[in-house]
Amino acid sequence: MDLWSLTGGLSLARMRPILEVTGASHLAEIDDIVAGCSGPAVPGGAGKIASLRSWRSEIGALEDSSDPSYFQSTAAGVAILVASQELPSDDREWRIRSSVGNFWDSCDDLLQAGGGYSRAEFQGIKTTLRGVEDIWREGDFRLLSEEGADVAELYTERLSKIRSSYPKRRQIARVVAECAEWNTPTISP
Repeated sequence: MDLWSLTGGLSLARMRPILEVTGASHLAEIDDIVAGCSGPAVPGGAGKIASLRSWRSEIGALEDSSDPSYFQSTAAGVAILVASQELPSDDREWRIRSSVGNFWDSCDDLLQAGGGYSRAEFQGIKTTLRGVEDIWREGDFRLLSEEGADVAELYTERLSKIRSSYPKRRQIARVVAECAEWNTPTISP
């Protein structure tokens, strides 16, 4: 996998708690793509890509970024870009970066509109969710692009660190869902 797939896979892992509260039905495919980024290709990638494309087609075009389907479709699009590598590297980089940024900007918009930033779950957070993602992404890029780095090992370490933060990220995802007035599924902390 190239650097854009690796950093995109880690971004997808950070999106997961939000996807859980949206009731996303294709998390298994996204999880498989995230896990497969540490190898040369995603095992069974073509089938996963086809499944995600079909799911996005079912969702259709979305104009409302407060709709849970917007977040599901955006993440599916990132997963497809990460796994497919059909586009030239520069195009993929731009699309992955902009889609991930739009995802987190939309979360920030929902939090702002719903008063979420004043909630206890946001104590200690000194930036927006997009800002947090940008900080993580910069760190991902710096570590994974070091000359001579064991990219697979570093990716696995970063992924483990992200997953260890899921309890806090799930709390924040629930606040986003409450601000958006989504009917959320029950998820474990």
